[in-house]
Amino acid sequence: MKHALPTIHIIAPAGVVTKSSVKKGIRYLTSLNVNCQEGVSLYSKQGSLAGSDTDRQVDLQHALNDTNTFAIWMARGGYGTTRIIDTIKWNVFFKKPSWLIGYSDITSLHILLSNNNIPSIHGPMVSQAAEPDQKSAVDLVVSILNNDLPSYALYSDPSNTFGKAIGSITGGNLTLICSSLGTNTEIITDNKILFIEEIGEAAYHIDRMLVQLKRAGKLKKLKGLIVGHMTNITNEKEFGKTVAQIVLEHCSTFSFPICFQFPAGHEAPNMPIILGMKSELIVNKNEVTLKYL
Repeated sequence: MKHALPTIHIIAPAGVVTKSSVKKGIRYLTSLNVNCQEGVSLYSKQGSLAGSDTDRQVDLQHALNDTNTFAIWMARGGYGTTRIIDTIKWNVFFKKPSWLIGYSDITSLHILLSNNNIPSIHGPMVSQAAEPDQKSAVDLVVSILNNDLPSYALYSDPSNTFGKAIGSITGGNLTLICSSLGTNTEIITDNKILFIEEIGEAAYHIDRMLVQLKRAGKLKKLKGLIVGHMTNITNEKEFGKTVAQIVLEHCSTFSFPICFQFPAGHEAPNMPIILGMKSELIVNKNEVTLKYL
C-alpha cells in the first residue's frame, strides 16, 4: 500500500507574492519528496496584499486545520498578518501542531505560538527557497523538518556581553514585536531569550522601539538577547549611536548575555532559529554557541 506524502501548505498571509519565485521555491521543496499544497489565494492580489483579508484568512485557517500537515511554509512576508490574526481559530492546530516557517511579518504568528510553548521556525520564505545564497539556511530548515536540530558555533562579536542563558527563544522582527504590545497576542518575554532583527529603519527608530520594550517591562526578566541582522539601518551618525551602542545602553542595568551579529533576518543566509523550544545560549570572548535542549 502506497503511503501518502507529507503535506507542506504554501500560503501568503501578508504581502502579494512574485509567482515566478514562489514556483521556483515550490519546485525545490517538491524535490524533497513532499506534497506542496498551494493556498487557493496564494497568487491573489488586492493592493499590496495577497488577496483580501478573507482570502488570506481562509488559506491560513485551512492549513492550520489540516491534521496531516507536515509544515506550513509562508511564501513571503510584507505586511498583513496582523490584519487577520484575531480571526484565526487555533484549537485544532494546538492539539496537533505542525511546523510554521517564515520571518518578518510572520513574527506575529511566531509570537502567538511561542506564547503557547509551541515551536516554530524563523527562517527563509518559499520565495527564497531556490536562491543559492539561501541554500545553507534552507538546508537547515529541511534538517529541522527531519528532526535533525541544528546547533551554532559563531565567532564572538566585540560588542557581545558574556554569559549563559537557558530558555525558549521568542521574537523576530522588532517592529512586529512592538506592534504586539497591548494586544491579546502581546509577546511574553519573562524567562526567555529574546531574538530581534530589523530592516530599513533609522537608528532613532531602533532606540524608540527598545525604549518601548523597556518601558513595557519586556527586558527586565530576559534570560538572554540575540541580535540578528540589522539591515540598512540609517542615521546612526546623526543619532550619535550605533545599533550595538543603542542595545547596550538600554540593557546596561541587566545581567543577561547579549549576542550581536547572529546570521538571521533580512539578509542571506537567513539561518533558521527554532522559537518556542528550550535552548542554551553561551556567549564568551571567543565564541557564541546556541543549541536546543
